Amino acid sequence: MRIPQLNYQINSASNNDGTFFCGKLITGKKKLPFKIKYKSPYEEAKLGLISPADLPKREILEYAKYNLPCPCCGFLMMHPKLFDKISSVITDVPQDSINLLQHFQNYMHPVERQIFNMIVGVNKKHPNMDFYDILNKKLPTAEKALVLKQTSILSEISLIARDNLPEGEFNNFLKIIDQAYKKILIKSNDKKTSFGRKKFILELEEFFKKISMSDSAIQEDALANVKQKMLNCAYNLPTSYNSIEAFIVKYSKSKYNHKSIAMRLLSGSEATIEHIRPENCGGKTEYSNLILECAMDNHKRHHDDLSQQVSENPQMLSSIQKHFNKLINLSRQRKVDKSYISEIAMTYYKLSSGLIDVDVSGLWKKKSFNNSKKAIHFIKDSKDVFTKAEKREEIKLNRWKKST
Repeated sequence: MRIPQLNYQINSASNNDGTFFCGKLITGKKKLPFKIKYKSPYEEAKLGLISPADLPKREILEYAKYNLPCPCCGFLMMHPKLFDKISSVITDVPQDSINLLQHFQNYMHPVERQIFNMIVGVNKKHPNMDFYDILNKKLPTAEKALVLKQTSILSEISLIARDNLPEGEFNNFLKIIDQAYKKILIKSNDKKTSFGRKKFILELEEFFKKISMSDSAIQEDALANVKQKMLNCAYNLPTSYNSIEAFIVKYSKSKYNHKSIAMRLLSGSEATIEHIRPENCGGKTEYSNLILECAMDNHKRHHDDLSQQVSENPQMLSSIQKHFNKLINLSRQRKVDKSYISEIAMTYYKLSSGLIDVDVSGLWKKKSFNNSKKAIHFIKDSKDVFTKAEKREEIKLNRWKKST
């Protein structure tokens, strides 16, 4: 598959509400205090800066300059070069950090944006307090609220187990839940002894795996139903990505400082390369298996399969369509290769057993303007619009779906 070679130099600009634009500077818009230069990965490969094996990753990573939404959460992704530039110019002066970060609020996820707004509010009253001091000021209240949220969810899980598991299995489950309560209530900075959402979910999965392998009185369908109910509750356990309280508790620890907290407000939005089929499951580093995903969702996924990723992120089905719609729009501008879009659409369809069925029909439609009604609609292209290669891609995609 051929990805078009692009040579470009892009300036950065933002409007007053923090929206970031890539391309030519828009007149009347406020400039950022620096400019970003993006080089074509093909040019870097010619200079020996990129190995041929890394070229697919780098080429797709360059798509991040177009402000693509994350296919998992739907929020804007930031190009790594932009993130690195911000990191290099951030200072220890609280007001300077706030002034810089205000340009990039559109990239912040909901929790990070709320934390940033809280910091701005406290900074007005206490301008000499840095971000780390502000979080520590809020720590006592946040810690109590976090414990209440965590124990409430654990109680809900315990009730589901009590009402649906046989006595023997329920007693074994109590050992897991009691240990979780202890880790939550005992203050500890040690990662091994502190409570972790991911570790708890893995313990639940291992618990149900043992039940399924034993001669349990509970039927297989009923067991699967109970497992799903309990896991759905566990997915709601607060983390620094979905809870303000968890964010404050985590980043109030001594190993963090003002700069690391400032960059953490944006780091979850940094664009990363995601293997649709994880590498440890045989996934290859090739165009048909690579897609952009924000660092937050990439980190959360670990090596989960797609069905599990969707169950933890129900919004993914709509977010991934938004991502593809933007790619399709870019393909019309000859900035993204059409065959790349159709191939990753097929990869998602295959690996999710049809759960993720992306509509890519826009690849073979064109915009048409109806001046009388002042409306934009799409029509099927005539014969002289399609290239033979594009026709083959459409036919291949349709056949692929029918065969599966």
